[in-house]
Amino acid sequence: MARAATAEGALIDLEKHCWPWSLMLVPVLQPRLYELANNHIWRTQFGFRDWYADTAPAYMQLDMPAGLFSEWGWIDFGLQTYYALLNCGFRLQPTAGTAAGVHPVPLGFGRVYVQLEGPLEPHAWLEGLRRGRSFVTTGPMLLARCGGEPPGSTLQIERGASVRISGEVYSSQQLERIEFVHNGRVQRFAPPANEPRQPAGYVSRFEADVTIERTSWLAVRAFEGREGGRWRFAHTAPFYLEVAGHPLRPRRMEVEYLVARIRQELRRNEGVLSAAALAEYRQALAAYEKLLEEAE
Repeated sequence: MARAATAEGALIDLEKHCWPWSLMLVPVLQPRLYELANNHIWRTQFGFRDWYADTAPAYMQLDMPAGLFSEWGWIDFGLQTYYALLNCGFRLQPTAGTAAGVHPVPLGFGRVYVQLEGPLEPHAWLEGLRRGRSFVTTGPMLLARCGGEPPGSTLQIERGASVRISGEVYSSQQLERIEFVHNGRVQRFAPPANEPRQPAGYVSRFEADVTIERTSWLAVRAFEGREGGRWRFAHTAPFYLEVAGHPLRPRRMEVEYLVARIRQELRRNEGVLSAAALAEYRQALAAYEKLLEEAE
């Protein structure tokens, strides 16, 4: 059914990254969307500290006091899993969801904005979401460009050339930091200016030149610190930079984690799931094991 829907133009959303089946779905079903602001990110007190905490890999060095997620640890788990999948070549676009009515989260707390080139129209909005002309947020409004192009764009780059990332962030509270992510590596811009705006709020502009040595992706993210160690954040869809003859290669520790998760689920579900369902896990395992051959 999902394949038929995709063939008709539907966008399949991975929802949360750590369901037992989530990482199987990526190479098998090839969803287009990934919830960076998922429905466990609440405006009220953070609640799901033990949600599949045992699946968090050591290499991510997540903030997990006593083995349980802090709010930042949970957000970071989702971000780093997303970056691992992008490094494997899966061009998932970010989205958001609240499960309002199921969780104590107001509708629209976690949300996605799409840049349109014409009037607001449902099919155009969905096409923009599919292309990654978007950012997700639980607070700040993040407008970014790479080489003058919007998020989701693919740019052809000569090896060793540089591209400029620039933009601005509008926030109701002062920003703690603005960062760009280059193939999963996080680097900071200059400290946010937090220039006051009238009648309220702040604006912080950013700019950096990034040297590109191989096919890459770039994204921008921004964070507001709140009382009690809480966070509001925004994150763009990736910009894709292609360098002929120099492909993007996944990191070995990332692919090893993906392989380990699928093997864990195969062991857990042997004798439980149908042969057809287990075959899908084996298909995913084969895809990730092939990526290990290319990993660095």
